[in-house]
Amino acid sequence: MKNRKWWLFCWLLGIVFPMAAQQYVVKGGYGEPMLAKEETSYKLQVYVVNGVENVTISFSSSSTSHQWKKYKNRALDAIDIPCEQHGTTSIISDVEDECGYFVYEEGTLSYYVWIIDYKQHAFGINTLSVSENNDPCSGVRLQGNLPIDNLTYYLPTGIPQSLEREFQVTYNTLEWNEESKAFNPILQTQTVNRPYEELIGPVYTDTDITLIGDQYAEHFGLTQQATLGYYETSQLILEADTTVFAEDADNMSLQGEGLSAPVTIRFTAYANEPTASLYLWKIYREEEGEENPLVRLTEPEVEYTFTEYGKYKAVVEVSSANGSCTASSEEFELDIAESFLDVPNAFSPGTTPGVNDEFRVAYKSLVRFSCWIFNRWGQEIYHWTNPATGWDGKKKGKYVPAGVYFYVIEAEGSDGKKYKLKGDINILRPKKERNFESTGTEGGSAL
Repeated sequence: MKNRKWWLFCWLLGIVFPMAAQQYVVKGGYGEPMLAKEETSYKLQVYVVNGVENVTISFSSSSTSHQWKKYKNRALDAIDIPCEQHGTTSIISDVEDECGYFVYEEGTLSYYVWIIDYKQHAFGINTLSVSENNDPCSGVRLQGNLPIDNLTYYLPTGIPQSLEREFQVTYNTLEWNEESKAFNPILQTQTVNRPYEELIGPVYTDTDITLIGDQYAEHFGLTQQATLGYYETSQLILEADTTVFAEDADNMSLQGEGLSAPVTIRFTAYANEPTASLYLWKIYREEEGEENPLVRLTEPEVEYTFTEYGKYKAVVEVSSANGSCTASSEEFELDIAESFLDVPNAFSPGTTPGVNDEFRVAYKSLVRFSCWIFNRWGQEIYHWTNPATGWDGKKKGKYVPAGVYFYVIEAEGSDGKKYKLKGDINILRPKKERNFESTGTEGGSAL
């Protein structure tokens, strides 16, 4: 009795002592039977056949006496069934759909074999349509005119399982190309297991949708398909970027040390038109929130000039014509830097082209600027109002003599800070250049 309980325990867990040359062979049906699943820990093989009328299962081992059993749910409830014994090989032929089979020999438990007749559960479809529960903003839910059966098998312990069925869904959609800043059409193929439950998509353009399946039908040469003609999409896709317009735009970024005001930013939204038809840009101070925007702009491409210090955000929302579907971009964070102004004390015009050959201030976020250059007698030599430019050391097209000159700067920052600076600036030239000037050939006269 104790030994019998031990083998019963092993039977339930599928723990066996393997036997040399032990194997099952499944044949028959219309087409080659398909080994669809192998539950190694339970020593279970699941075969899908196309029709059971002429299906046979054979088993070979070193024994000349095999006892076959059949079960519907649990192996413990299995019943004995007859077989044809041919030496060390036995065969059963009265095979049923959704049944498990195994050979139990004294002291040894073989693998289990489960049979599913695909003919009884074949995928059938004539028409394909959109489900009544479809959410057009998220993708597409399909429905067919016939249900899709579960392909169920039972582990020897009595736990039900299902084979996954794989279907192919093909449709057109759009793919973003960052280099060209455009959406390109592509043909998409999506693999799904439950085509009437899973979401198909994203579908960003009007398209036909075709359902093809399943892998078992393909194996037996019975593949079926149906097409949903011309699905009009409502799903939205949105991309957005920015362009900085400023004198030193190449040295500016939206984050980092911040932008120097005044700075104009072009905001551009790209969406799948004509599905996307309504745009809304909102630009707001970070501390005031999106609910209190500085501006609301309704074009896909807009420009805004930032003149005040602070942290800002911008976001765009796009919606379909009837407003049923919307999509939002990620927030753009913009840091307009505090004002800053620094003045050099020397430069060398005309001697080292491109290197310290112009009198320029270092600055950030100046919304107003004026600078005057005077000689030592108080005569105005040069005046300019753009802090991004400077003085090239000339008056009326000729270089002024080396020496000390004076500047007066009045400016105002985006943070409201006012600047009024006075100082001297030295024009430096090598001795050879100074002697050359003294001849009066180039700017040698007193100014």
